[in-house]
Amino acid sequence: MKRLLFVALLALALVAFAGEKYVYFDETEPYIGADAEGTPGGTLIAPQLGSGPKTCNAIVAQETSSTYIIDVFMAGTLIEMDNHARMHPGLAKRCEVEVTDDEKMIVTFWLREGVKWSDGEPFTADDYVFTLNEIYCNPDIPNDMADLLADSQGRLPVAEKIDDYTLKITYQEPYRLAVRYLGGLQLFPKHIAKSYVDEGTFKEMWAVDSINEGGIVGLGPFIPVEYVADQYVRFERNPYYYKKDANGVQLPYLEEYVRKIIPDLNAIRLAFENGEIDVYGVTAKFYPEIKEEAEEKGWVVGTGGPTFGTSFVTLNFNCPDPVKRSWFRNEFFRKAIAYALDKEAIIDTLLAGLGTAQWGPISEAAAAYYNDEALRKYPYDLDFARMMLQLGGFSWDEEGNLIDTEGNPVEFLLMTNAGNIVREGICNILRDELAKLGMKVTFAPIDFNTLVQKLVGTGDWEAIVLGLTGGDEPQGGANVWKLNGALHFWNYSPEVKDFVSPEIYEVPEWEAEIDRIFRENVKILDQKKVFEMFSRYQELVSEYLPLIYTIQQLYLYAHVDSLQNMDPTSFGGMLWNIESIWKK
Repeated sequence: MKRLLFVALLALALVAFAGEKYVYFDETEPYIGADAEGTPGGTLIAPQLGSGPKTCNAIVAQETSSTYIIDVFMAGTLIEMDNHARMHPGLAKRCEVEVTDDEKMIVTFWLREGVKWSDGEPFTADDYVFTLNEIYCNPDIPNDMADLLADSQGRLPVAEKIDDYTLKITYQEPYRLAVRYLGGLQLFPKHIAKSYVDEGTFKEMWAVDSINEGGIVGLGPFIPVEYVADQYVRFERNPYYYKKDANGVQLPYLEEYVRKIIPDLNAIRLAFENGEIDVYGVTAKFYPEIKEEAEEKGWVVGTGGPTFGTSFVTLNFNCPDPVKRSWFRNEFFRKAIAYALDKEAIIDTLLAGLGTAQWGPISEAAAAYYNDEALRKYPYDLDFARMMLQLGGFSWDEEGNLIDTEGNPVEFLLMTNAGNIVREGICNILRDELAKLGMKVTFAPIDFNTLVQKLVGTGDWEAIVLGLTGGDEPQGGANVWKLNGALHFWNYSPEVKDFVSPEIYEVPEWEAEIDRIFRENVKILDQKKVFEMFSRYQELVSEYLPLIYTIQQLYLYAHVDSLQNMDPTSFGGMLWNIESIWKK
């Protein structure tokens, strides 16, 4: 099977084909699952940590408890990514890219004919044009995806319908990631969503109650049909799903897919051992025991390299308390915390040695952009930490308590999401190490959704240990690193969040430079230059530490051996090809 070109190669192709049309993929490229073989039937049960979904609207969702649900029924996209970050055609059967003589970029998609939404209505170019123009690019519907779709000048693309199965999207300048982001949009059915948009109530569409009311419509392999709070979300196969396997059997093979809501990681392990769930993202602490039991219990257990996700400590640059705000904005204070992080102890204690230290915002797994030489590293050293504090103007009183230049004792609240054993362990270790530096840190784990609300909804927090899922393409994190990004949580702009007062808002030059990198790289088609820009980004983040990175667990997985066609990797996870998975 001919492999599709990597996004990086597209950049080179666009240079070569400027002023001409370049076929990015055509009808000869198979979709994911086209070569699958399996037996229909069965139910797959997967765990969902913490709580149930808060919404089924992809624009509104901010928490993984919601996006886990949404990503299944909205999985039908024009292009799809496999478990090695390669693109494949999805709902689009052909794609052409053109950079015109006046430096505009035009992307044309030809859609598969005869595709239907899960309610039986036809899927056409009208749905895509409506989704892009009236939802993602609608200024009255702010959303994270708009940050990724915008070109270097902040201009959004415009889609137009050529005919029912052909659509054209125009950018005002070359955009390196056009095909990836345009083709990966989660699509909304125009025949349902348009009335919400017209009435200005789009964010109220598809509340959680819509699951039990039968109101969810999608293009993915499964549709949610039942939600029992704090217990499970149950999906049924989409009877109109467009894919067929190598023998012409309609996918997905599974009849049902269930996400069982489980409060913490210990309970998830117990549920897997008791046969209540079929897949388990093993935590490193339990991996040796799970691996030892695998043959006896009929499990498939494996490991890989570092994951794409990140784990970090972040401090609130706009903390409501002006004293603490001054500490958190002090780069030497942040560097002291970095030197106080005993990453090797964290890996040995919490990950059973199955992890690696992380020093910057790009995972080693993202090999195309990771640059170890660009990173400043902070090996565990409390003497260096004390030196950083002194450089930052801090000192110690007679009792050994750390104080600032005004004599204020350094005390703050550290939070993470309750039930995440690794993050809780990081907080406990960090609290104890900072105590050795004279800091009084109070650790308070809280509900994940409450934590997210504090982070993005109220700004009422001081220090948090959290993580981001990451990916193979740094620009996917633009909404974190742009100054007006929807997840620029440590230093939100007053233009984005009204809880930030313009009087206290400050933007250091290094932060502005990172913003420029994320705004400008998208129009650069020279991949060497893009690598250099992202190397500078890694250098700045590791030097000034808006996020103080901790550790990465190696990718670990376990599943029952009755599941077939499994091919887990750190990029795709275990269920990336859920339409092709079947159960003996």
